[in-house]
Amino acid sequence: MAQSSSSTNTELTDVVVTEDPLTAILNESTGSSIGFTKPLLETPRTVSFVSSEQIALLGISSVDDLTRVVPGTFTTTRYGLQGGINVRGVAADMYFRGMKRINMQGHARTSLASMDSIEVIKGPPSPIYGMGKIGGYSNLTPKSGRAKVGGYLDDVKGFAQVIGGDYRKSEVSAGAGGPVNVLGKTGGYYGYALLENSESYVKKVGAQQRILQGSMSLDNFVGPFRFESGTQAQNSITSGAYMNRTTQALVDDGKYVSGQPLVNLDVNGDGAVGFRETHLASPLKGNVGSNNRPLFQRFNWPKDPVTGKYYPIDQFPKIAGIPQTMLDYLNANPSKDPTGALRAQGAGGPLPTSGQLPVGFVLDPTTVDVVDVDLRRNGAYERVQDAELAVWYADFVYDSDPDFTVKSQFFKDYLNSFKNSYLPYGEKQDIHVWEEKITVTRRIPDEILPEWLRINSLASINYRETNGEIFSSGGDFDYRQDVMFRNGDHYPNTIFWNQLDNDTYQTGAPKTVDRESTFNEMGFGAMLDIDLFKDTNVVLGARIDGSEAKATDFRRFNENSSNATVEKYLDPITEKGWDKGVSWSASISQKLPWGLRPYATLAKSSVSLDGANNIMLVNTVTAPGGHIGSAELKEGGLKGAWLNDKLTFTGAYFVQTRTDISSAADPTAGAEVSSTETKGTETELRWTPMRELSIQAYAIWMKAKYIVDAPVTTMELDARTLGFQDVYADDGSLLYPAEAFLYGGRWNITIPTELLPQYRDKVGTPEQQYGINANYTMKNGVGFLLGGTYFSSTYADRLKTLELPAAFNLNAGVTYDKGNWHLRVNGYNVLDEVTFRARNTDTGTNLLSVMPGARYEVTAKLDF
Repeated sequence: MAQSSSSTNTELTDVVVTEDPLTAILNESTGSSIGFTKPLLETPRTVSFVSSEQIALLGISSVDDLTRVVPGTFTTTRYGLQGGINVRGVAADMYFRGMKRINMQGHARTSLASMDSIEVIKGPPSPIYGMGKIGGYSNLTPKSGRAKVGGYLDDVKGFAQVIGGDYRKSEVSAGAGGPVNVLGKTGGYYGYALLENSESYVKKVGAQQRILQGSMSLDNFVGPFRFESGTQAQNSITSGAYMNRTTQALVDDGKYVSGQPLVNLDVNGDGAVGFRETHLASPLKGNVGSNNRPLFQRFNWPKDPVTGKYYPIDQFPKIAGIPQTMLDYLNANPSKDPTGALRAQGAGGPLPTSGQLPVGFVLDPTTVDVVDVDLRRNGAYERVQDAELAVWYADFVYDSDPDFTVKSQFFKDYLNSFKNSYLPYGEKQDIHVWEEKITVTRRIPDEILPEWLRINSLASINYRETNGEIFSSGGDFDYRQDVMFRNGDHYPNTIFWNQLDNDTYQTGAPKTVDRESTFNEMGFGAMLDIDLFKDTNVVLGARIDGSEAKATDFRRFNENSSNATVEKYLDPITEKGWDKGVSWSASISQKLPWGLRPYATLAKSSVSLDGANNIMLVNTVTAPGGHIGSAELKEGGLKGAWLNDKLTFTGAYFVQTRTDISSAADPTAGAEVSSTETKGTETELRWTPMRELSIQAYAIWMKAKYIVDAPVTTMELDARTLGFQDVYADDGSLLYPAEAFLYGGRWNITIPTELLPQYRDKVGTPEQQYGINANYTMKNGVGFLLGGTYFSSTYADRLKTLELPAAFNLNAGVTYDKGNWHLRVNGYNVLDEVTFRARNTDTGTNLLSVMPGARYEVTAKLDF
């Protein structure tokens, strides 16, 4: 922690609190965006800064909450769990005090309430940070982090806070810090703890988490170097859930296709379905394969027999009749078709490529109905997601001379994740990351430069290693559960064994994935910050990275060649590979009269092609394009500040491209990133017309598309779109809806190569997003908050068969501050709008997240 310039004594101070937490902050300095510490106004990137006061005032605790204040952070979900933050429509990296964390998407909840500040930087990372994703990244500073201004506290100070609210929200947190003296070295410490045990909007999904943070800083620890060290430990226990069997009728009218599977797969009656039982009770036609399994089938895209052309997606031919296997079962069990109406249809319906739809797919006609849905029940259910996370850092910092600084940063990150479900999928994974980075800045002495020129330089070298292992089993048969049956509870015919509970071939489900990978990233980067004639600034940077990767698939069960009598396993395979990448950036900005500063940035960044679980696949290591891809950014913008910084504006037009797939035949398509191009315009306005009032608003318009057609692009449709027909009773009432023919299993369809250019739009993220927040505080300590967000309609799937309506959420709050006490009542989505959100993939329509309805929270905080 830097010594105060006004005194030889040092004291740790709290973050500077502005009069209004929503006030203009373009003069806030940041070193996270390009490497050099600059005010946001002078930074040639789009950067959003969220202070601790904004986090508290707006009730920002989860990733979804961030959309209230930061443009472009709309984040899709994985089983309702938002671990990572999306920026400009794509998954983004997350940094902790400037060091890149493990990817959190779908593995653990990210608690933003435990952060002191959040910076969201748009575009790829600066060359000093190493490889990174194109959309942007967030830099999180924990509450235990060092204060933004120099000095140490002269006494112990802290806070205690409690939050309660709807869905049994229950959260307590506290933090305290003070001076410390270790062996004559002066410094400071800070500790923070958070404990939550809440329910959620989705019934049966709770949220439990425990977070501990601690940090310490000592001046002149080794010579002139300051030592900064700290840790964060987190345990997150929750569940993952989607609303299943989603259709346009459910989204528009709340109608749900209810019904339970026709055939009981729990043959041995042990309370759950094993691998062999699926083959015994839902037999196949032909040989088992990746597209021909008891509960998984593939369909072909139909052609017009006359023209030979593929049908448009909304004109697939309707084929009368019911599957042959269903007809055979009903003939043997006529009580399941009391009126005989289904048997009267005869055999028919669309056929999968295997030539027969297994009987395990169809729902029981005596249970099928179309009913009003309870949106708080979710059917696709991961019942336990238990993650342990830990971060430790140790930095040595020399910055007493602003013209020459040295920083050595060591960072260790760990994730131990356990997922169990009622589906065949069960997962256990361990991810370890460590990184060492050394950064040096040096300003070229003004004495040796012309008067019109100033140059600051930076160099950085780093080594990072990621080791991950995972074992899992089976797949997700998300649609078998009827959320409107028995309060949405599972029962033996919808409960599957997985390798966590029963890994035997005879009665359970052996692991189908047993994988480990290790890859490193080592690189060197350099940057120049050049001032020309005082009002022109140029920032240049370049970096080269190399990476060695090793991926191993150990012996694992082969469900694509095994059946009820044959047990087969895949042989182990290990592959190694080396790849390298080059990153660079160039920016120019110009200070103009009237408080304006236009800028332009061009950047290219290398990106590691590990998966969402931080593990490198074997086919990625051996891919012709290598395991390092690239991302490019073109951005031009305008920033302005007027009225003594009471009114600030930022606006930018951007084109960002990810080019990790070198050709349509490149198997790198299986990596977590994919080749896309996003174009958009983003604006943000902050206005503080008077001391008591502040307004912040943003808008973003963007459109994304795929730029490379993957060789095999599969999608999941509902049975109605595929061509199955409704079955009606003699009186004209609906007896069996078309969708019910497939909800017992999973299926997909391959988009023909010649049709792929029609389906390049990347959907799921609204193309138009708007947000506004206003805060008014009276002299008696009472304050009022009003805000809202609007997201335009979007599609859930790439084929655009399910449209999600536009959503407007209104939020309001009342605050009261008196002395050390702070009280707050927040209401979110107070109009109780029903909002749906797409999955983190655009390959299907049958699963959606339902966002929370109206809810209220009360917060009480005491400073001491």
